[in-house]
Amino acid sequence: MTPDPQPPTSHRPPASRTRRKALAGGIATVAVLAGAGLLGGQPWANAASSITFDTGAGVTFAVNTTNGNLTSLKHDGTELTAAGQAAGQFESGWSSATVTGKTFNNGASILISATNASIGVTQYYFARKNDNTIYMATDITKALNPGEARFITRLKSSLLTSSPVAARTAGTTSTVEGSDVFAFADGQTASKFYSSQRLIAQAPFGASGNGHGAYIVPGNVDMASGGPFFRDIEVNDTGTAVNITHYMFSGHQQTEALRLGLHGPYALALTDGESPAPRSMDFLSAYLPGLLSDARRGGVSGTAGGTWNGLRATVALAGPNGQYWGQVKSGRFVIGHVKPGTYTATLYAGELAVGTTRTVTVTAGATTSLAMTGSVPAAGTLFQLGTFDGTPAGFLNADKIETMHPSDSRMSAWRSSGYSVSNGAAKFPMAEFKSVNSPMALNFTLSSVPAAGVRLRIATTSSFAGGRPAVTIGSYSSPASASPAPADLDSRNVTRGTWRGVNTTYTFTVPAGALKAGTNTLSISTISGSSGATFLSPNFIFDALALDPA
Repeated sequence: MTPDPQPPTSHRPPASRTRRKALAGGIATVAVLAGAGLLGGQPWANAASSITFDTGAGVTFAVNTTNGNLTSLKHDGTELTAAGQAAGQFESGWSSATVTGKTFNNGASILISATNASIGVTQYYFARKNDNTIYMATDITKALNPGEARFITRLKSSLLTSSPVAARTAGTTSTVEGSDVFAFADGQTASKFYSSQRLIAQAPFGASGNGHGAYIVPGNVDMASGGPFFRDIEVNDTGTAVNITHYMFSGHQQTEALRLGLHGPYALALTDGESPAPRSMDFLSAYLPGLLSDARRGGVSGTAGGTWNGLRATVALAGPNGQYWGQVKSGRFVIGHVKPGTYTATLYAGELAVGTTRTVTVTAGATTSLAMTGSVPAAGTLFQLGTFDGTPAGFLNADKIETMHPSDSRMSAWRSSGYSVSNGAAKFPMAEFKSVNSPMALNFTLSSVPAAGVRLRIATTSSFAGGRPAVTIGSYSSPASASPAPADLDSRNVTRGTWRGVNTTYTFTVPAGALKAGTNTLSISTISGSSGATFLSPNFIFDALALDPA
């Protein structure tokens, strides 16, 4: 779709205006500006209190001209907005904003801009005839306080009755932690955090019911932070409203800083209930200030090699101008739609960075060649639990942690009198908590004692409150130098349904004198200078444990 060659008509409602009624399809509108380029049937109206637009495809919405909030969202004539809430807003909304509207193609499409200059944010809304979608983007020019950036829509839970079950907090009877994890009378838990998807696999998400569906279509996430495996809140039915959130940045186990610039585009699509298909939003570069078209971007392609033990490999780019990734197939990868700039390239096997990072420069209209190599760590030859893949997959409770709090009644017990390597990772907890299950005793057998002792590797995916492992075997106790403090992300991790943090491997060299032929016991403790209660005590998450001759 190409914009009208004529300059767009700009509309800024005056501070005050004499109201006058005009009938439009049986609806009273107020003070329509002259020269607005209306189509027959008045597809949009601009009044002192709001700018409204009717797509003609069953979607009508209104943007408040005082604060830039979406104040009304109708599907097939039914108001979806939750009572007393905004149909959409940046963060928790603003008290004031500079709001303008521009029409294109003789009024067949509209771009609404809401700017809060004090915090340096502009929220864009774009819609067009015969499309049941509101396309959006958010331009962030300053560091934010608090440091979150999200667009959230709050809709009627009485209408949109189908949403992710694990994130439905309506009907819970007690608070588990903070003000965001709750429990039902039967001990099952729910939280807004338990509806997340990894960015690399993120599909449209939302809620549906009674012939209506409202979904966020993620679009471009190149200006988000955290890399391909980062995840954040998406959908939460509180009973009062269904909150559907597009996160651009948060401090939830975040490993990168906020990227300044235009975030998106992304979209809010209304349907008869079905989930919409992902779609290209490149056409919006003709309308959104600062959005580069695909023709003004570049790409990276090349080869990737190494030993990955059957894990899916990904090449990811990260830099001030954005983040991008592509999966490796038959030893090759392609990453497209990349903004010009310089990036650090990382090869992942699963979610574990392997090999050496590379620096690559992308130019507009060109594809840069790149070769990446890297292999997963060698498996333990005396024993191994788990897989070196940057996740706790295979460990006890790892299959539940994305959608349940560790205290959930459906979780297996986190503490036992002892564990054995012979029982495998499935019987060994995915995480150790200082106040819950530390220390843990793991029995293993040596047919003979290696002359130089053994090397123990404990790979972790995340930590909380400085938690990290220390070990004892026989007469050996690991020195403090073997357990340096991990990166401090200043955020809850496993209780929020994520293991994604900074992968860290701790290596311990145990002398032969501390070992014996036959059964040995490895005791793993969580150490930290901090303290906490139960699952909010210092902790770390296992990726793998491996033992080899030193």
